Amino acid sequence: MKVSIIISVYKDTESLELILKNLSKQTYKEFEIIVSEDGNSQEMKSFLLNHPNVKHIYQEDIGWRKNKALNNAIKHTSGEYLIFIDGDVIPYSNFIENHIKLSETNKVLIGRRFELGQVVSKLLRNKIFNAYYLEMFLLPLIPLMILDKARHIEDGIKLKINGFLEKKRNSKCNKMILGCNFSCFKKDLEIINGFDEKYINPTVGEDEDLMWRFEYFNIKMKPIIHLANVFHLWHHKRWDDNTIEENHKILKLAQKNKEYFCKNGLIQP
Repeated sequence: MKVSIIISVYKDTESLELILKNLSKQTYKEFEIIVSEDGNSQEMKSFLLNHPNVKHIYQEDIGWRKNKALNNAIKHTSGEYLIFIDGDVIPYSNFIENHIKLSETNKVLIGRRFELGQVVSKLLRNKIFNAYYLEMFLLPLIPLMILDKARHIEDGIKLKINGFLEKKRNSKCNKMILGCNFSCFKKDLEIINGFDEKYINPTVGEDEDLMWRFEYFNIKMKPIIHLANVFHLWHHKRWDDNTIEENHKILKLAQKNKEYFCKNGLIQP
């Protein structure tokens, strides 16, 4: 199966370097990488010159337009299966393998993220810590993570597919998409016309809006927590309660108007 992994970025080449390094160590090898840049920075272009096999899709930098950037990236994919991550999350070594193993038509695979604290994130960025080392030796490092105020540490623990603990956890979890870690067949995303470009601020439009439109077409959420994990690098929040409130107004209006196939998506009038 042809697979495309789409990485949403904005200027941060430091974290992208860590992501690409871990993608080079994946247990599943047959995939293409698309960098979806919500901007057009010279630094990103220069950095990606050293990665000629990575497709770089960019656009004019005129404010937050991540959804438009993602739609542009989707149009350039050759894969029939799409995996989405953000440019601040580092995938575990079996990340792509398990997304593929668990893939199903009419299902969206939804993962979670282990949010690292500020100190450990800096150690990773400065290459003092290695992400693969963290993955392999996470349990003895949990006290350090707690001291560093990491969040959702439990979502960094690896479990076996169909194991007792995994099945129990995924049967009871909140089935919400996180835009930083999900996957689906391209044809399923085309059914809802991709991402809605009406959203011009972070949150809601990258995930919550997708979910209600998917579910209208009987495309269900399938949790894969503990099976396709990512480390999330610490950073200051890029949104506030007002941003979320404004986005929920857009969402409620779309739901009222029954815009399951969004007007401002992959295909536009």
